[in-house]
Amino acid sequence: MIALWGIHGHDCAILASIRHYLPFDAPAPPPASCAEDGLPLSLIDELHLSNMQGKPGENGDLDHTKERTSLALWVSGAWVLPLLAVAIWALPASIETRAAAVVLALLLAPLPALLYMRRQRERLLACSANAEEAAAQLKLQLETVRYRTSRLREELQVADRQARLSHQLTLLGQFTAGFMHEFNNPLAIVTGRIEVLLDERKKDASLCTDLQQMLKETRYMGNIASTLLQALRRERGSEIFDASAPQKALEDALDAFRSKAKGQNVQLIEEIGEAPRVDVPEHVVCEVVRGLLSNALDALKGQEEGAIWVRLEPYRTAGAKVVARIEDNGPGVPESIRGHLFEPFISQSTGRERLGLGLFLAASLLDMYDGRIRYETREGGGASFVIELPPARFTRGQPYHWFVGGTTE
Repeated sequence: MIALWGIHGHDCAILASIRHYLPFDAPAPPPASCAEDGLPLSLIDELHLSNMQGKPGENGDLDHTKERTSLALWVSGAWVLPLLAVAIWALPASIETRAAAVVLALLLAPLPALLYMRRQRERLLACSANAEEAAAQLKLQLETVRYRTSRLREELQVADRQARLSHQLTLLGQFTAGFMHEFNNPLAIVTGRIEVLLDERKKDASLCTDLQQMLKETRYMGNIASTLLQALRRERGSEIFDASAPQKALEDALDAFRSKAKGQNVQLIEEIGEAPRVDVPEHVVCEVVRGLLSNALDALKGQEEGAIWVRLEPYRTAGAKVVARIEDNGPGVPESIRGHLFEPFISQSTGRERLGLGLFLAASLLDMYDGRIRYETREGGGASFVIELPPARFTRGQPYHWFVGGTTE
């Protein structure tokens, strides 16, 4: 009987281990593949057959089976009674002999119960292993669901930001379209009056120089106004234009900021090499460079020995992009916004005058003409913006020798 209670306690420990591996709110594991006499039994059914505490069946079938099993275990010890009777009848009628027969019978009586409990123990161990495997699979599925949920949440947040951004750009495009319509009318009047003044005061050389500069700027403003809306809508430019010289566009942009740079004690360093014409309108190249120069001057405010390098790399490889670089020795761009630098409404400035559209418009303008702009960290500190422009092919100002690596000499 002590052995029977020991085995019963061990089975309870197995049940506790099974409940430990199963999640608190997890569904019951699938029926285990344990069977006796060819009949499949679930894990819970086997626990009931092992005389353990569990959930009763709907009709009390499991309780009846448990009672019958317990009764069968107690009655199974009676198998030695016929053998004991035969032994007492056949052996000599002495007290020692009969006592030995009784002791032997008592030792052999629980043998069927021990064999049955051992078999139950093996089945429970197998079911415990199956339960652990099922619990591991459930945990893996739960982790997969959590991962997919987090990914879906991130994608939803990105989609929400994209929708908000698209709405903002739509409103901005509508506003810009109305503004440009009203802006072009007075600009055309100013341009016409300047042209009239140039014709009337052509004898005054000093005045004509100023008027020429004013006329150049007003025409530049008109060109930018005509392409700004396309940039906001990210539509490819369809206008017909002549290939432009990047050297001239860089020099015009520098001339526009020389006085401001001098007022800030910022040195403008020109390193302009020889390069072919590019398949981008001149006013677009000038506008992109102007925006970068303006950002560089803002970054260098209050800094001593500030410097801005405007470089046009010499063209050496046929068919490659024409590369220009705008660099400064300022604080550079914070790493937190570098990945979103050319997105709209991204700015490191806290002032209300900054909307974060300058670099976005520059990238959009260049993208319309197969150009690119990217940011690089400058060696020694500061910022470096690289502009890549597509070279023009076989124009009057762009002869064949640029694409075969030859020279005009």
